Amino acid sequence: MLWTKTLKTAVQLLHSDISPNQIAGGAALGSIIGLSPHFSLQNLVIFFIILVLNVNIGAAFLAIGLFGLVGFLLDPVAHKVGYLLLVKADALTPLWTYLYNLPIVPFTRFYNTVVLGSLVIAVILFIPVFLLAKKLIVLYRTHWRSHVEQWKIMKLFKLTSIYNIYDKYK
Repeated sequence: MLWTKTLKTAVQLLHSDISPNQIAGGAALGSIIGLSPHFSLQNLVIFFIILVLNVNIGAAFLAIGLFGLVGFLLDPVAHKVGYLLLVKADALTPLWTYLYNLPIVPFTRFYNTVVLGSLVIAVILFIPVFLLAKKLIVLYRTHWRSHVEQWKIMKLFKLTSIYNIYDKYK
């Protein structure tokens, strides 16, 4: 049942009048949290940024779930990236030592190869995720929205009281 609720949330989000920039911004920030394998300080900071900025929180939560699944698949790649930065890049060793000796920075768990690699991958993918999400939202709203509204399941969904309440307050 969780996937149906998630699907309903995604469809409601796509059919709303929320700006594509707000939805894409929430998705891009949520992707950073989703790709991270552990709860850490940087995830808390990103979550605070999601709350402060004018981005869609629902899109952020959807992205956290989606990219959380993708993150498990990227763990071997993230480990290699983190290992390269933490162990193989000897020039960065003084930086890692300095950061580890700071009072709060070790709570980011940057010393874990998977956490550091995941963060680097998430930061690299931030702009592509934003641009792709924005493009897909605009494409959906211009070309696919009218077709999806004609599907029988959408007609059934509109008959439910949940949709009527949602439609009343949107």
